[in-house]
Amino acid sequence: MVKNVVKKWNDIKLKSKLLIAFLLLMIVPIMIIFTLTYINLKSSTLEKFLHYNNVLFENAIVESENTLREVEDLKYDFILDDKFMADLSKVSARYLENNKDLEDSFFYTYTLNKMNEFISTKSIVQSVQIINKSSEIYFFSKLQGDVPYTTEDQIRKDFFKEIIKMEGKYVNGKYDKFRNVYVVGCELFTKDKIQPVGELLVSFDLSFVRQIIDKYRLNEGGFYIFDNTTNEFIFKSTDKYTNVAKNIIYGNNYIKASKFMELKQTGELLNWTYIYVVPETILMNNFAYTRRLLVLIFIILTIFACGFALFVSESITSPIQRLIAQMKKVKDGSLKVEKVIERKDEIGELINNFYQMINRINELVIKVYEEEIARKNAEINLLYMQLNPHFLYNTLDTINALAELNRNKDISLLAVSLAKFLRMNMSLNKSLVTVEQEIEHVKYYLTIMKIRFNDKLDYKIEVDEELNKILVPKHLILPFVENSIVHGFENKKENARIVIKVEEHNERIRIEIIDNGKGIQPQKLEDIKRHLQKESIGIHNVLKRLEIFYKENYYFDISSKFGYWTKVTVEIPFKLLWEEKANV
Repeated sequence: MVKNVVKKWNDIKLKSKLLIAFLLLMIVPIMIIFTLTYINLKSSTLEKFLHYNNVLFENAIVESENTLREVEDLKYDFILDDKFMADLSKVSARYLENNKDLEDSFFYTYTLNKMNEFISTKSIVQSVQIINKSSEIYFFSKLQGDVPYTTEDQIRKDFFKEIIKMEGKYVNGKYDKFRNVYVVGCELFTKDKIQPVGELLVSFDLSFVRQIIDKYRLNEGGFYIFDNTTNEFIFKSTDKYTNVAKNIIYGNNYIKASKFMELKQTGELLNWTYIYVVPETILMNNFAYTRRLLVLIFIILTIFACGFALFVSESITSPIQRLIAQMKKVKDGSLKVEKVIERKDEIGELINNFYQMINRINELVIKVYEEEIARKNAEINLLYMQLNPHFLYNTLDTINALAELNRNKDISLLAVSLAKFLRMNMSLNKSLVTVEQEIEHVKYYLTIMKIRFNDKLDYKIEVDEELNKILVPKHLILPFVENSIVHGFENKKENARIVIKVEEHNERIRIEIIDNGKGIQPQKLEDIKRHLQKESIGIHNVLKRLEIFYKENYYFDISSKFGYWTKVTVEIPFKLLWEEKANV
């Protein structure tokens, strides 16, 4: 059944398939888009709301911290008063007159006046208390009937020990619910921070927080301040979201489950954590209008999409049908195809690539014709070199001379080498041979020439064994060896020597033919390089075949020192540029 459905589907025209697919899949995409858009808008709105409240929250914290700096400033008011600090550091008994009480002393009155002076400019500070090193207490409060703290148990355990340990920095005390103030304390040092003179206790109320919340409109949710020292909330704008705030402090997953937006930040001056909690439902109350608007928009989009589906299917199938018509022309043998469409999408790219492919096929056909002609010319030149009558005449003349001298062994060796040399020429009918075959061919030639030179010619061949089976163009080395003997050793009286090296170099095959002949004069060497292909039929043949097989991916060079040596270097890749030319 499934196969029948697939078969029927495959038989339907592409245009009909596109229309059916659009109609079947229209509802699902619309629903997905609607859902995603709704979620995205909701998320975006919540994000903006969060960002807006975060800005207000941060501004509220900044203002709260700035207000709390009054407590910090109060400490420096005392420290920077040199006379007060100097008097406080002295033993209080100095100011006692006739064993009167401390309250009646001049210094006590002076200290209270200073306290009054300093805290009168601090709006949040309610009272200040100094305990000198003689455990004498100086206390001033804006409230009548207020009394000082006489023991640390009234605040919290080890409070004064922590004050001494912090060396001048404020230490959180606690929130005094009875007095409705928060208490902090620090060690009072002289300006040089060498001598502690007593402990400073400051009490301030938190009513300023409520004013800041109202100012920045943070009263839709819950604003909380958590004291990390005593692990308790010291301020709550409402008790409604206290449990949520606790979960924020202790890192529970209650927030995500309950859909609350939360903001949290730790203050710089005191070890407090500010928390602001807002339920998402407050924002979602006005989102119903947006939902109705989305439904209307997507109904309109559905109608538009149906019309667009017709347009798209036509724009896709029409050029494809025209391309099929052009392909039929190519199938019938016509390679002249005009560009039939101007567009930059995938369809246009497909048609343009087809056009370029046909043009490329035409170019390759022409190129094959040209290379075939070049191959024929190279084979003619190669045949000319192989059947060089001078070589055969000189070899036969040498055999005759050896016969007159009764050098039968040399005659036999020469005849065998000549026969094998000629047989290899005729048997190797392919344009490619292995390195091993090419070297063997050269050896037969050198054996013949060595006998002709009356053993005044010596040669050495070095070949990397792993290169023996690599294919190279036929007669790649022999023409250069022949050139060395014919031109390099002309009129040479002492022993002549040829060295042939075949080795791997930089993942390529390097071939070197070195002779100790007469060399080439520098100017003539430059002329030879400029007119290289005209110098010798054999060399011209080699270079032409290298170009056919490797294009420009080969290296050829001739170097020489006049009167000493000449070296020919050829470098070719391991593989042919086109394997199809293996039998060219």
